[in-house]
Amino acid sequence: MDRKVIHSLETRIEAAKLFDAGFGYKAVASHLGLNLDSVRHWQDRYLQGRLLDSTVMGKKFYPAAVKVAAVEKFLAGASKTEVVAEFEISNRGMLTKWISAYREGGPEIFSAKAIGRPRKDSRPETLEQRLAFLEMENEILKKWVALAQEEDRRLSGL
Repeated sequence: MDRKVIHSLETRIEAAKLFDAGFGYKAVASHLGLNLDSVRHWQDRYLQGRLLDSTVMGKKFYPAAVKVAAVEKFLAGASKTEVVAEFEISNRGMLTKWISAYREGGPEIFSAKAIGRPRKDSRPETLEQRLAFLEMENEILKKWVALAQEEDRRLSGL
């Protein structure tokens, strides 16, 4: 069951007006009777100029340099709200994950990962392995040829 609540455009416009007036996400959530986390997310989108944007966001790719810059700005004393707005990060949860990863492995953590599934290299590594692979392949082909010849003899005898 999908628990996601879709709020009307009017509610978002009202929230934008309150943000314009200088109210924070807690005051806006209280005034409109909405969930704090939802309104906090709205505040992030508002600061990016996307609160009233009706387009659906797809997955956004962030280069390693952007991740490092965002985390270092946060560690230098900027708030998560400021960092999310400046770097147009889709949500603060993503920034939180980047901060944890950075603290664990440093800036190299973002460039060290390969994207996607690791390649399966089926080729043998040494000459002995290569020879064994070719001998096995040769035996398989011999058996296949023998089976094909036997099938031809069986069919020609009908």
